Amino acid sequence: MVADTLTKQPARETFHFINDPGDAINEAAIGLTEHNPNLSYSPTHKIVYRSDLDAFRQDHVTTIGFAGGGHEPMFAGFVGPSFLSCSVSGNMFASPTAAQIFAAIQLCQPPNAPSKGTLVVCGNYTGDILNAGLAITRATAAGYKVRFIPIGDDVAVGKKKGGKVGRRGLSGHVVGLKIACALANQGESLERVGDVMEYIAANSGTIAVAFDRVALPNNVITEIQILPPATIELGLGCHGEPGLRSISPVPSPESLTQEMINLLTDTSDPDRGFIPFPKNGKSEAVLLVNSSGSTSDEVLARFAELAIEELESRGITVRRLTLGPMVTSLKQSGFGFTVWRLPGFEEKGVLSRDEALTCWDRKAETAAWRQ
Repeated sequence: MVADTLTKQPARETFHFINDPGDAINEAAIGLTEHNPNLSYSPTHKIVYRSDLDAFRQDHVTTIGFAGGGHEPMFAGFVGPSFLSCSVSGNMFASPTAAQIFAAIQLCQPPNAPSKGTLVVCGNYTGDILNAGLAITRATAAGYKVRFIPIGDDVAVGKKKGGKVGRRGLSGHVVGLKIACALANQGESLERVGDVMEYIAANSGTIAVAFDRVALPNNVITEIQILPPATIELGLGCHGEPGLRSISPVPSPESLTQEMINLLTDTSDPDRGFIPFPKNGKSEAVLLVNSSGSTSDEVLARFAELAIEELESRGITVRRLTLGPMVTSLKQSGFGFTVWRLPGFEEKGVLSRDEALTCWDRKAETAAWRQ
């Protein structure tokens, strides 16, 4: 069914508020940093960094998030005290180069002085991982201390299909970084910060749905491929990759939410049982409801209510909720749920339940994080 929608979908034109496609990333970053005193910008390598980085890097683990452009506010909107040290942007839907990532690592560690190291995080995409690998190999040879963690959280990609490549990265790394960066801000080691990031990734999942794909801003007016009328695609990727399945007619919000939450929480599914919820007993979770670009907060809020009800019916209590445009796909009409299973009260590991909530609640002085 997905193949049919790929070959038979109609198209329409869409308008982009840009001057020139080649300048879009730089102009956006310049505008962001000029109006936020916490932020500075290096246009040569498209790096947004916290303005106090020179002092912060002396005795703290630093953190880098990188991705292609078009997913804003990820990651530039999450740079600042108690969150990311810096972000690196590639061109639209294209990974930053190895030279850009290496430059960010250099920026994050003090010259001619010991460093606590740098955590580098991205979504699980081939280009991002290859370029990060090249940058980190070069950085390690030059004496920099780096830990790299790519995050895959999309449950639409099952274990069989994902194979050794794994799941696509959607918004799970944003959830993980909120905690990891809070720990870095309070002086924790690179080993601890990285271990917590990996722990959260292993206990998180995301599922998204959309009514259309995306149109790259290659010009002021471009063509966008859309799904057939009265059709949505469950599991559509953030670059327009095919989803799990197309659904027509469009289901009610209640039934759609039920199916999405089931994909995230059903541990009996051997192909998609990624989040280790206990089969018997109560659990707690953090819920992120993400807009793909054009879905309003009001719509997200209603789906959040439905998701909370559905999770509670399965014995999962939502302790924290945030919603809004966190990881977008330009102007795509859609949304996604990210669920992170909080540590249990008696769970012994790298992160306790109380510490997790304390880090989540820590105020982040950024341009876009919804506190």
